[in-house]
Amino acid sequence: MPSTMSGLPPVTLVAIRRACIARHHRLSRALRLSCASESGVGSLRSLPASLRRSVIPCKHSPRIYRSPFSTSSRSLDAATNGSRLPTWHPPSDESLDQRPVLVVGAGNIGRRVALIWASNSRPVTIYDISPDALHSATEYITDNLGSFCAERGTHPGQVHTTVDLRTATTTSGNPERNSAGDITATEHTKAPWLAIECLPESLPLKASVLALLERSLPTDCILASNSSTLTTAEMAAEGPLSHPYRLLNTHYFIPPRNRMVELMSSGETTATIFPFLAAQMRRVGFAPVVMPRDIQSRGFIFNRIWAACKRETLAILAEGVAKPADVDALFRDFFHAEKGPCERMDEVGLDIVARVEQHHLERQPELGSDGPLTWLKVNYIQQGKLGEKSGDGLFTAEERIHLKDKHRAGRHGDVEETSGA
Repeated sequence: MPSTMSGLPPVTLVAIRRACIARHHRLSRALRLSCASESGVGSLRSLPASLRRSVIPCKHSPRIYRSPFSTSSRSLDAATNGSRLPTWHPPSDESLDQRPVLVVGAGNIGRRVALIWASNSRPVTIYDISPDALHSATEYITDNLGSFCAERGTHPGQVHTTVDLRTATTTSGNPERNSAGDITATEHTKAPWLAIECLPESLPLKASVLALLERSLPTDCILASNSSTLTTAEMAAEGPLSHPYRLLNTHYFIPPRNRMVELMSSGETTATIFPFLAAQMRRVGFAPVVMPRDIQSRGFIFNRIWAACKRETLAILAEGVAKPADVDALFRDFFHAEKGPCERMDEVGLDIVARVEQHHLERQPELGSDGPLTWLKVNYIQQGKLGEKSGDGLFTAEERIHLKDKHRAGRHGDVEETSGA
């Protein structure tokens, strides 16, 4: 059954549930069962093997400099065999007051994305197969939405949670019913206008879920993936997505602390979606960065820069050139940053850092980071030292407490840039 929260009643904040592989598999299985149970929607188990094929690489961008992470999208004519693309029409401003943003996945990022979208009187629905995850998300949002809105001078919107996929995709999330208990006809005009998947970094999982959402949501609903490493062009190639013209990447970081969002086309995204969605994001406090529509950049913008920083940091540590405290001290001093790369990796989780780097290596072996990656696995991951989630990591738990005390006490002055730096 769906539940509703206003964002204001006092509740006890509980620890945010950690994402894990077991939940990943449960979610994938449950979504297949949910798909099979929805009338008019076929089971994902019955999809032909051709629709579950491996990723089709995108063509390289015809630019002089070709980064191994950058590719150009498929041409629209080739993708559609010259046929006319479907037309996407934006929902009216009036309907946005009643039609929610649907967030699929109530984990650490999903609940934070939901909080920002609900911060300017906007309705939001959070869908997850786990009641525990929804309960934890409810407590996070009710503890933080009111104060966040107070800081910005806005009013909180209604946030609904549900474990029922049909309720999430065809109604406002908390549907009106008539005296007989049936959902009213007008309720179906309140289906989501934007759906954002915030699921684990698995290409088959994301592709299947987005295909299911595509079949379940109105034709004007924008489909977005919050993947940090996978492009929606890859997802469209992997799964049975029929309409990539309304699909795109919207890469959020850690809202509400970080408000930047990177927008990248699936290669076939309707051009008018970008100014419309960017405008809606600005209204609720996000700061979107729109990439050129003909570019597919694996890792988007910031994550490519961050990946290079992580990779070289691990190489320095593996070679014994410096210790984590030395690396971070140099980084903080030069950039006037609060935290260095080692502390950031401990926060993310060293197992996740390793998984992402392994993903990069499988695509681009010439990166040559297999040595530092092996060092990280042997000296930390295999010993259960995963960072903040386990206690010890590149920094010990005690060292991290000391660092946090310094962060709280410290104040960063204006940064004076060095000429030529």
